[in-house]
Amino acid sequence: MRLVVFATAWIGGILATDLLVLPDSFLWGVAVAGAAFSVLVWSAGLEWTRLAGLVLLVAALGGIRYESPQAARASATTWHLVNQGEVMVQGFVAEDPRWSEAGQRVVLTAEAARAVGASAVGAVRGDLLLVLPPYPVYHYGQRLIVQGSVREPPQARQPNAFDYRDYLARKRIFALMQGDSQVSLLPGTRGSPFLVALLRFRRFCHSIILRSLPEPQASVAAGMLLGLKATIPDTTYDSFSRNGISHILVISGWHLSLVASVATRMAQRLQLRRGATFWASVGVIWLYALFVGATGTVLRAAVMATLVVLAAATERQTEPWTLLLAACWFLTFWDPNILWDPGFQLSALATASLMAFSAPVRRWLARVPLLRWPVFAAIADTLAATLAAQILVLPLILYYFGNLSIISPLSNVLLVPVVPPIMMLSAVALGGSLVGSLVGSLANGMIWVGELVTFVVQWLWLMAWVPLAYLTGGAEKLAELPWASVPVPSFPLWLLLGYYLGVLIMIMMVGLRG
Repeated sequence: MRLVVFATAWIGGILATDLLVLPDSFLWGVAVAGAAFSVLVWSAGLEWTRLAGLVLLVAALGGIRYESPQAARASATTWHLVNQGEVMVQGFVAEDPRWSEAGQRVVLTAEAARAVGASAVGAVRGDLLLVLPPYPVYHYGQRLIVQGSVREPPQARQPNAFDYRDYLARKRIFALMQGDSQVSLLPGTRGSPFLVALLRFRRFCHSIILRSLPEPQASVAAGMLLGLKATIPDTTYDSFSRNGISHILVISGWHLSLVASVATRMAQRLQLRRGATFWASVGVIWLYALFVGATGTVLRAAVMATLVVLAAATERQTEPWTLLLAACWFLTFWDPNILWDPGFQLSALATASLMAFSAPVRRWLARVPLLRWPVFAAIADTLAATLAAQILVLPLILYYFGNLSIISPLSNVLLVPVVPPIMMLSAVALGGSLVGSLVGSLANGMIWVGELVTFVVQWLWLMAWVPLAYLTGGAEKLAELPWASVPVPSFPLWLLLGYYLGVLIMIMMVGLRG
């Protein structure tokens, strides 16, 4: 119970500091006052009074943690290169770029800079966003020299509209370079050698999938298994979006739970000890999280999966609300700005909505005579999960994307159940291809061995293609229905906050009555 209270206070302190622009001196004063108040009433035995002081302390510490990385516009940062004419910046690619056929967005961690025509080179720090053509493709760890004009990201033109400058600032990116930028590749790499090798292996796996399956099944499989969505055709992505199932193309808690389950079962079958099983499962979870790209959604899912595995290893009862808030606390401690990541918001709200409303929605569906038949039991469970998740997620989808999928419940019932088989069969086929490449290289000229391996691998990919074809074909047919989705022109922020306030009041009233 206390963890729930403290995690809520921590997140509330971050939000209050951002909304009210609270200064450091005020936050430190609240922290000292909360700590002193708790100490003074400690001997009195007043539990709730002492808890109130600790809540103030934790909330203030959350605000202090939020303020600590905000002083990024100091001297010698990339922000001071804005509007300084042509400059040359040297640095390295800080993360795997976001690539599409229209271009690629590269985050460059700057190390040095100088004005074009000047001889003096000055040290510089901070990140710079590069908007470059799609080719040549750049990768994490590569060292670059870029030449061009640095400017600030554009602000929102209308109130409550998407503010690109604020979005990048929360990622601590205050400047960008685009247009006719000149890029030169330097020898060597920077960053983590382990991550460089891991992402290189992911690109190799991506190339195997693209060679082994036709489109759009190949790109969909790569998105679901590797977290790479760049090659998914626009028509396919639009059809998934109109059906309200685009979430299956993004690595989420569901994907991580499948990975954790498989890892735990394999460790148990190998008869490993409990400690070894725990560390093996956690290692696989985080290795996969890094492998598919450590976004806010993936990190939250990885933390949640780790806590679930820890609860199982210590034989303690898993309390889902405690796990969710513990995961959110850990992630906001690591990076407070993750609270403003739309993917993180959707993921956390979907989890909370499932925990809060799955049982009531399931009881409501049980009153439908048709869904009481045994043959429809699985459909009822999937439909209950879909409807329960939409209660808290749908308003946020309307706010960010302005698209209401009418057909989402039906699409989730018909299409989502094939996702676990797709991931399992695709992973087996990919593993078969990797093993086949190794065996083929060691065959020492025995042609029949290579032909046998190729035959087996082709059948593995065929088995994976069948559910993939069903998924993509079904999404395409359902998206063609004229009433599949409805555009929502405007969903203001006040309506979004009012909706969540109403849901919170309703939950509190039901809890008091219960």
